[in-house]
Amino acid sequence: MLEPPLRHLLDFLEDRLDEDKLNFVENLHQDALYWKTVDRLPIIAAYPYPHDTRFQPFPHGQVFNNPEKMLFNQLVNAFDSSIYLSNQVGDDLPISIRADFGCVLAASLFGAQIEQVGDNPPWVRHDQYHIGYEQIIGRSFETMDFKYVDQVTTRYKFYHDVLQNYPRLYKHAILTLPDLQGPFDNLELIRGSDIFTDMIVVQDMFLEAMSAVTDIQIKLINHFQSVIRETRPEFSHQHGYPIKGGVLIRNDTAVMVSPKMYRELIAPFDEKILNLFGGGIHCCGDVNNIVPELLSLVSIECFDFGQSELNNVQTIYNAAKARKVALMRLAVGERDLLEGNLLEKYPTGVSLLFRAQSFEHAKNIVAAYKHAYE
Repeated sequence: MLEPPLRHLLDFLEDRLDEDKLNFVENLHQDALYWKTVDRLPIIAAYPYPHDTRFQPFPHGQVFNNPEKMLFNQLVNAFDSSIYLSNQVGDDLPISIRADFGCVLAASLFGAQIEQVGDNPPWVRHDQYHIGYEQIIGRSFETMDFKYVDQVTTRYKFYHDVLQNYPRLYKHAILTLPDLQGPFDNLELIRGSDIFTDMIVVQDMFLEAMSAVTDIQIKLINHFQSVIRETRPEFSHQHGYPIKGGVLIRNDTAVMVSPKMYRELIAPFDEKILNLFGGGIHCCGDVNNIVPELLSLVSIECFDFGQSELNNVQTIYNAAKARKVALMRLAVGERDLLEGNLLEKYPTGVSLLFRAQSFEHAKNIVAAYKHAYE
């Protein structure tokens, strides 16, 4: 028997689920990301969670050992958006849920020391335990430390078991991959900042380790296929957004190396994953320097911004358009949305992010944006 907070939330969502809206949302995102003609671009609002609503999220530190609280929070407030409040906001948020144990899963397989403090996500400690290349290269997937991976697998099974009792919600609920990072980010989590000198001083060992980490990440992706559920082929979800392809490689660390180093030492491993599963790359921060290399990957289908406002978006859009690489989470301001001319800048190929000052602000601006294209 579920505890009242989650049970009441699921009852609420099941009763008020708008299937027509959810089908429209998925079709709109898919058309935009596949560069089809759209009447307007899909938009998702991010906003501070209001304190006066019926369902309030649990402190983040409580969710890791409590599956009910994790599912509750995923539905109430994840990535600064809310599935529970989406109908009121009116944005184009799908029902996508993940087992959220942070970005350390692949690193944990290699014996990285994981800690979780307060309301922070799990992280890797490097000050007391050093993992050498001999511990990384040639590891067997079957003999690795599955402590955290097993927790994630069990969490997805819990999601399935619970949501099956809510058939309308379960029909539209997307259980998407956890955060598996990417080869370079995972090696940085395992080795720490040593990787930046390793790329030059012990380059052969660095490349062997990148190959090993890549192969393990591929096995990890395959491992989770039996417990995740994406509802449309060639289309998956990360960061609350639909993406083209099956995997989103996190490459935040790559923005700190030169384009040449990315091209020669990192790109082949990203390409190996994208070639197998399809998908794209995510980077936070200023990507202007490296994005030409990312968009040159043979198998890239999409690019996910962390902070598009730090970048020359029009230049990136033009380059992406040439290869039909979709751009997700392009941040736009209130003025952009109210002037009604976004389709002149970005006719398609883009999904939008609006960072609102409040829930009411999000609701008002999203309504005005949609009205401008009616």
